[in-house]
Amino acid sequence: MNFPMLTKASTRLDLVNWGLQSDALAGASTSTGLILHKGPQNRPESGIWVVTPGTWRLSIPRDELCHFVSGNASYMRDNGELIEVTAGTCVHFPAGWNGVCMVRKTLRNVYLLSDIESNPQDAHMPTPLLHQPLSLTDAELKDWGPITTMIEGESRTSGVLLHKGANGENETGIWQCSPGFWRCEVTRDEFCHFMRGRCTYIADDGEVIEITPDTIAFFRQGWSGTCRVTETIRKVYMIR
Repeated sequence: MNFPMLTKASTRLDLVNWGLQSDALAGASTSTGLILHKGPQNRPESGIWVVTPGTWRLSIPRDELCHFVSGNASYMRDNGELIEVTAGTCVHFPAGWNGVCMVRKTLRNVYLLSDIESNPQDAHMPTPLLHQPLSLTDAELKDWGPITTMIEGESRTSGVLLHKGANGENETGIWQCSPGFWRCEVTRDEFCHFMRGRCTYIADDGEVIEITPDTIAFFRQGWSGTCRVTETIRKVYMIR
């Protein structure tokens, strides 16, 4: 399969041993995971990451979207900012984020570590985060209008913007789309964690991509085809 996707991201067990967590301060956290996609020189990188309890120093070199699907942890930034992470927390860590991570209950995260350095000012702003994106009601989502490339029906979109860089880079948020059939052309790489709904993407080369709840996918820049949404979809995303 040419299209990078992994189903059952929150529960799958076929993970690879990634070894001990470096820069440990307490405990001996070990990591496992699966790579969804890696670009040239490992930039960008996306996949599933699982880590056992422990405490370590953390330095994030480039913007990273993390959707924590299980576990419990605290991230303490060097500037004193405290981020409490539980199942269903989305965090956009800006490049240059430095601090300590303390995992109390084994943490599972789907992520995209971008290849783009963010605006240096972002490193000094509060860390964007959102709790329980799946529990947001339709009324809590902002209307983002209809899909403009409809073939059949009238799909409407809505969502919540979590972060957008000064020049539009590394946009993250929640996106929802109602049923319909439309043309899709990807102008920038996008990582998606589909939390709800069902849809089928058919690439122009004929590859069929079935999306079900708890699927993570990486749409490369230049991907084109169609999308048929049969049940309203909701996803966490990062466009880089």
